[in-house]
Amino acid sequence: MEDKKKVLILNGQYLPGYKGGGPIQSCVNMIENLSDRFDFYVLCADRDYKEEKTYNGIKINMWNQVGKAKVFYLSPEKQTLNGFKKILNETKYDLLYLNGFFSPIFTIKPLLLRRLGKLKNTKIILTPRGDFTGGLENKKVKKYTYIFLIKLIGMYNKLLWHATSDIEEKDIKDTFPKAKVYTVSNLPAKFTPKQAITPKKAGELRLVFVSRIFPKKNIKYALETLKQIKKGKVIFDIYGPMEDKTYWAECEAIIKEMPHNVTVKYCGEAPHAEIPHIFEQYHAFFFPTLGENYGHVIVEAMMNNCLCLLSKGVTPWDDYVECGNFVCSLENKQQFVAAIQELLAMDVEDFNMHLALNNAYIAKKTDITDTLLQYNIMFNNGI
Repeated sequence: MEDKKKVLILNGQYLPGYKGGGPIQSCVNMIENLSDRFDFYVLCADRDYKEEKTYNGIKINMWNQVGKAKVFYLSPEKQTLNGFKKILNETKYDLLYLNGFFSPIFTIKPLLLRRLGKLKNTKIILTPRGDFTGGLENKKVKKYTYIFLIKLIGMYNKLLWHATSDIEEKDIKDTFPKAKVYTVSNLPAKFTPKQAITPKKAGELRLVFVSRIFPKKNIKYALETLKQIKKGKVIFDIYGPMEDKTYWAECEAIIKEMPHNVTVKYCGEAPHAEIPHIFEQYHAFFFPTLGENYGHVIVEAMMNNCLCLLSKGVTPWDDYVECGNFVCSLENKQQFVAAIQELLAMDVEDFNMHLALNNAYIAKKTDITDTLLQYNIMFNNGI
């Protein structure tokens, strides 16, 4: 039997981490679904995003078996150019798979080594993980300057690109017109329909936000929208890492101005394993994001009997309109207000009808037969 090809994935965080958001789950799902075709190795940091303590129960600067992958947890003092040069040139692999266009350590350093001729000759696939999709507006002077400079020195030349949506493919081509791009959707977890456990009464609504507290995720917009809801009882709970405290201070100022019928609470961070149970406790996930290349958190909401209220034109989920009027333009806040009022008015029968549409939709969207074939083609062409 022919040996399986080896894919080395570089990502800032991996299991048991969860604060790095969707890219962790993207890698986990990819490995779990493709491990019968490829051998996967993961190189990542020895701690979660912005954490000072290392993960418990791992061997640092050594290979660990984690699920279906071998994982090397790199300590900070090894995350230098020389550290990457050593491990990348000593490890046997057929393809290098980089996550995040702007990742300063786990993307930029390996590409710089390649540009300096210090990295062994290998094919590289880079997936931006949403860094272009709604992400360039944050620190945009710094980011556009970086793009200008790396184009001058050709640091991203002769890469293969992995876009996970048509939106992301367009963003890549707009920035790098000659890029060779494979557009293959992220792989979701397996969908198993569940019994709804949160009753719905007309005039009452439980909304939730689960994501990083960060401008791109647009929680401030959600709060400004809820401020306009003057009738009905609304609970809005917020979960996620406090990534931008200045931005959150602006959000807190809006929370203080909420009408008496809208209750807002920050519930802190939640480990990934708790996310499905969290979504089960709410009627809808309010997520007016500025851009998602995929949005694993959206999928997890849909899979756990939570309707989704989403931004139009900036995620791959615009056809969720099949389930109701829940995909709205960020340019028209009144569309979001109207959607919330519609959700408020639903009784249990109407809500369950929408949940049935939601479940049929996500069951169709999580059929991965063709997607697995596309990954196989992308990886084999990369190698």
